[in-house]
Amino acid sequence: MWERGWLVMANTTFLYKAIDNAGQSVSGVMDASDEQSAFDRLVSRGLSPFELKVKKSASSSKFFSSSKIKSKDLTRHMRQLATLLGAGVTLLETLETMAKSDAHPVLAGRTESMKKDLRAGKKLSEALEAHIPEYPEYIFRLAELGELTGSLSKALLDGADRMEYEETMRSEIRAALAYPAFLASVGGLIVLLMFLFVVPRFSVLLGDRIGDAPWLSQMVIGGGVWMRDNWLLAAFSVVGFIVFIIVTMKNKALNEKMRSWAERAPLIGNFLSQADIGGWARTVSVALENKAPLIDALRLGENGARSPRFRRNLQIVRQSVRAGRPLDEALYEAQQDIDPVVIDLIRTGNNAGALGQTIGFAADIFEKSARERAKKLTALTEPFAILMISGVVGTIVISIVMAMTSLYDIGI
Repeated sequence: MWERGWLVMANTTFLYKAIDNAGQSVSGVMDASDEQSAFDRLVSRGLSPFELKVKKSASSSKFFSSSKIKSKDLTRHMRQLATLLGAGVTLLETLETMAKSDAHPVLAGRTESMKKDLRAGKKLSEALEAHIPEYPEYIFRLAELGELTGSLSKALLDGADRMEYEETMRSEIRAALAYPAFLASVGGLIVLLMFLFVVPRFSVLLGDRIGDAPWLSQMVIGGGVWMRDNWLLAAFSVVGFIVFIIVTMKNKALNEKMRSWAERAPLIGNFLSQADIGGWARTVSVALENKAPLIDALRLGENGARSPRFRRNLQIVRQSVRAGRPLDEALYEAQQDIDPVVIDLIRTGNNAGALGQTIGFAADIFEKSARERAKKLTALTEPFAILMISGVVGTIVISIVMAMTSLYDIGI
């Protein structure tokens, strides 16, 4: 590129290993216009380089060719940031160390941008929100609280603990659903093959007398014949349905409507409610433990709520507390499905000046209850998948048997 009429060469980042004056092996990272310049600069420092290579960028990484960041990557990133700060490493040194990491080059590149923002005078909370918006909202607010109260490492450690809990819950649910999903996929493939290659053969056997077969047999065999004759249209229909499901899952408004419907379901609704209340209690507890004002802590917990109904109730709670009502009374009136024991805990903590601790204890209760319910629900998915596939295959078999029996009766 050109700057003020002079040609300025773009710097390249090099990884080096060298021997210092004391005979010790040292390694590090440096920027230079080319390999020779890097070598000369190392020699000028009194080092004897024996290995010099270009550091791979995020775009050329073997394992992270895309810019997508997974939740577990964010959790590890925040844990590393909080741990280094808690160990007494300065913020700039922490970001510089993380920017050199090869664990996730995309996050390393964004951390480098954060370091530049901090050198320009920005706060960590602002840099996090600007460069890694994938973090949950409470991480930015906790970082802001930590900066205001001088306890940044503790605030980020609490945020990392919260993220690890959420990641553990997701991992447990995914692991529990893996086998039922495999059963459903294999069963669906079997049903598809039966409709394509087995069921249409019975249409040939029945011939013109298919109209005398039971209605169930006519539907199943007719469906198999249609699928065989229009397999391309059927394939496009299946693909279109899958795409529709994916798009629907990414639509926030539709997700909220689906969640509202799920909250009315007998088993799933109670689990979703307990999980949402537990998440709210944990977020509010962490905020209060990091010296946040009660109203700000309630607003932070409100922003993290996934249920539209629960979020509206929390807004009412915050407005009531702002008007001077105790938190336990406002919460009991706005959210009827909260355990009275938890309300008593919050009342006691409020009177004793230990509201953050008691809400944290309440969060433990809700999170434990949500985890137990999640295990029960996922345990039901395996027999449900088997029952569903068995029901479909059984219906096909019964319809074919009924068709053949009717053919025999007609012959008699």
